[in-house]
Amino acid sequence: GFSFVYWPFQTVDFVSIKVTQINVNTHTKTKDNVTVTVTCAIQYSVTPQECDDYYFKLHNPHMQISAYVDDCIRSQIPTMTLDESFESKESMADAVKSQVAHSMEPYGIEVHQALITNMQPDATVMAAMNKINAARRQREAAIEKAEADKILQVRAAEAEAEAKHLSGKGTAMMRHAITNGFKSSIESMQES
Repeated sequence: GFSFVYWPFQTVDFVSIKVTQINVNTHTKTKDNVTVTVTCAIQYSVTPQECDDYYFKLHNPHMQISAYVDDCIRSQIPTMTLDESFESKESMADAVKSQVAHSMEPYGIEVHQALITNMQPDATVMAAMNKINAARRQREAAIEKAEADKILQVRAAEAEAEAKHLSGKGTAMMRHAITNGFKSSIESMQES
């Protein structure tokens, strides 16, 4: 076939300007000494006008982006407890995006989004947290059951009191009827 030899060029590489995503797993400890693995997804693209900066100034962009993500997450997570870190995922993602975008801009990389996609504590911590949640739910269920039993006992006592009250009224009416019967018998005997 027909080929060209580009004498000053030894190789030809392609640079994709499509949005690319890399997932960075960072292992760190929280303020309350819980080991956690944070997964952060970085979505970025190469600015077409700055492909030369990207190609010639960066050796391994994925490793360099990962280093900035690790640095940002490791500077934030140790200042928070595990619960606080779960609550502040959005602010952490914003901080990661800001830091990576600022650091990679000179190399022609535009960061579109940074997402904290997963925060996974150590397996033993997860098991302990699940046991704590189960115990809390069982305690709440026991309290609810006790409240229901109390209501049933109160209702039963009220029903018993009402039954005795009505029974007493019935007995009083019966005695009143007997008395009236005796009274009318005595009156009729006296008349005769």
